[in-house]
Amino acid sequence: MRRLLLLVLALLLVACEATSSTANLSAGLSPGEDGWRGSALDTDATMPDVTLVDATGEQFDLAADTAGTPTLLFFGYASCPDICPIHLAAIAAGMQGAGVSHDDLDVVFVTVDPERDGPEEIGEWLAAFDRRFTGLTGDMATIEEALGALDLPGPVVEGADPRGEGELIGHPAQVIGFDADGDARRVWPFGTRRADWIADLPRLAEEWA
Repeated sequence: MRRLLLLVLALLLVACEATSSTANLSAGLSPGEDGWRGSALDTDATMPDVTLVDATGEQFDLAADTAGTPTLLFFGYASCPDICPIHLAAIAAGMQGAGVSHDDLDVVFVTVDPERDGPEEIGEWLAAFDRRFTGLTGDMATIEEALGALDLPGPVVEGADPRGEGELIGHPAQVIGFDADGDARRVWPFGTRRADWIADLPRLAEEWA
């Protein structure tokens, strides 16, 4: 079985909780010996070869349509109270701060809550962070196939959202980076700050193209 994570196994499945602390965001990530903030992966995992639906309602072949461009892939859901919006806001701010454009990098968000996140809903939600982020939905079986291809766990219902917005869903909390050939290269856990992305994104865009 392929192993996707090395140093962040404890973050494989993190419940989105409306009252959860974000204290670990204050420190950010320490650079490794190679200077990267994200952790290197020793894996043969590749971009999942599945077809989903984008925010315009068109089919999106995840492997084929991201080929040729480095890609950040993240699984979550639009009603998530903390992990998802924090990750996406940090990436958007990091791209702007680092001067990395969407010609250099694709950012793809796949919902784990397709019943609530249809194409229109996911498109409107992502637009609050960056209209050029790619949002994908589809049937649950295909989404779970994509997760399984990366040895990531499926979503877990954690109970009622105290905000009255349905259910809280536990989901993988890390962003996975793929090079232009579709090979998984690095992972960034929850707690990755704008400064961390500013440090890593230029290298990602240049070295993984």
